[in-house]
Amino acid sequence: NTVRRKPRPAPWRVRDALLIMGAGLGFLLTVLITSLGAVELQGGGFADAQSRETLSTLVSVGFTLFLLGMIHVFIVHRYHCPWRMLGLRPVAWPWLAAVPLIFALLTFSYVLMLRVATAVFGRAANWPQPLTTSVVNATHVPALELIIIVTNVFLTPLVEELLFRGVLYQALRRRMPVGSAILISALIFSAMHLSLVLFIPFTLMGIILAAVYERSGSLIPTILLHGCNNGIILLVIAGNTTH
Repeated sequence: NTVRRKPRPAPWRVRDALLIMGAGLGFLLTVLITSLGAVELQGGGFADAQSRETLSTLVSVGFTLFLLGMIHVFIVHRYHCPWRMLGLRPVAWPWLAAVPLIFALLTFSYVLMLRVATAVFGRAANWPQPLTTSVVNATHVPALELIIIVTNVFLTPLVEELLFRGVLYQALRRRMPVGSAILISALIFSAMHLSLVLFIPFTLMGIILAAVYERSGSLIPTILLHGCNNGIILLVIAGNTTH
């Protein structure tokens, strides 16, 4: 029988992950200032709603690709490590088979929290959405529809898992026990989504994804879970805009 070798500890530090996040927030701030300047030059507003939706979609894609580039520069290139070391490695088939079960558990937890949140904050229609209806309305344009689907279901899960589980969690894992690293990485993951109402659901999601990564040793199942989650959110909000 072959003995499975334990991956060597990640050479990067927590500050590298925080630097990447800070660079991402700086990118968004720069885009916001530039966009406001463009609005002023156009006389106080964009020509139409489609222009705003197109800009919002392109910013989302640009932000995700920017984070991926920062991960390459500050982790892969700087420390001369392969992407495999960040977690992009094959995984045993039982973990792939477990993805639907784990997703069902995550969804059930969301339903319970939804009932509690509805009792506290009121109807869900009044909550802030992780994907705005304005962006989802852009699905009336086929090209934007394809970009939104690819970005939110495939690209965003890949990049966020690389950053929060591959980079941040591994760095925290070097300095503290597993439980503490999972919780802190989940809290930072939730905070970066900038939604107070959805802070607890995002934290729960971060805990589950970090635990799956810790046990499986691969980002493949967490990317699949993250993609399924984003896909369901996209379908729900798209469905609401049709009523």
